[in-house]
Amino acid sequence: MSSAHQPGEVEPITGKYVYADIGGVTHRVYVEENGPENGTPLLCQHTAGNNCQEWRHVLTDEEITDEFRVIAYDLPYHGKSVPPTTQEWWTEDYTMTARKFADSVVAIADALDLEDPIYMGCSMGGNLALELGDWYPDRFQALIGLECSAYSPGFYIDWLDHPHVNTTEVNAYSCWGLMAPQGPESALRETMYLYEQGATGVFKGDLYYYSVDHDYRDKLDQVNADECPLFIVNGEYDYLTTPEDGRTAAEGIGEGATAVEMKGIGHFPMSENPELFNAYIKEVLAAVTGEREEDLPDELTPEDVGIEYHPPGPTREKPAE
Repeated sequence: MSSAHQPGEVEPITGKYVYADIGGVTHRVYVEENGPENGTPLLCQHTAGNNCQEWRHVLTDEEITDEFRVIAYDLPYHGKSVPPTTQEWWTEDYTMTARKFADSVVAIADALDLEDPIYMGCSMGGNLALELGDWYPDRFQALIGLECSAYSPGFYIDWLDHPHVNTTEVNAYSCWGLMAPQGPESALRETMYLYEQGATGVFKGDLYYYSVDHDYRDKLDQVNADECPLFIVNGEYDYLTTPEDGRTAAEGIGEGATAVEMKGIGHFPMSENPELFNAYIKEVLAAVTGEREEDLPDELTPEDVGIEYHPPGPTREKPAE
């Protein structure tokens, strides 16, 4: 994926705002998109505490946007989607719940008048694929849950919103170890940089959904993957929602659920290693649309998609004193 852009070059991404009714409250939601108006809508949900900039490399991949109308958005309270002006939102802590999250995604799809979209979310957005497959299987053509698990406890932590903590820095560095060392350092650093942009309390509030309210361990049979195909796609280096977690979820769901492990990549695949992720996700999208003749393998490797693999370098040693 070349970064040799020329001065004056304009990317084809367009940005706009759409008003969506979420739980009876009108929200002004920021949306970026690229691709043909009549292309298959691919609705992309960012990770906890982040924004739609995570998807910029998918939005500018010509092979993807030749077929798909790629749409990435900022959830309310994230990025450019400011809190609603009709509420005194500052009087209470921001807390994301499963119902609010699922209803928000559907409301945004409705506001954009999307017909049979494919949903693709990562981390908390990946987990949400299970709720969407349970509550709204008729609203989507297919669901892609990146870094998805039935249960991901332990990350609703008080010090992620504490006056004695530099939360923008802590939030960013807490994500560093979730990424694979093979990714380009510029992309790894950019992923951290995006995490430094979140509003106070939003990352923690999202993690309430991620670690507390989302628990499908005993409800996997309620996910209607036979009606709406579900692809659970987890990175090898993700220790929060491991590839084994993805396989367990798919097995519990049964017919219509497919688990795939992405080798050489971690918890933020679309931003930490864009070239490798885009190559992987094209294989998944081909399976969604029926263009892929063979079933997806249990594992996708860089060699499978023609990407040169960069093993991690040796550990740096401190100089002798």
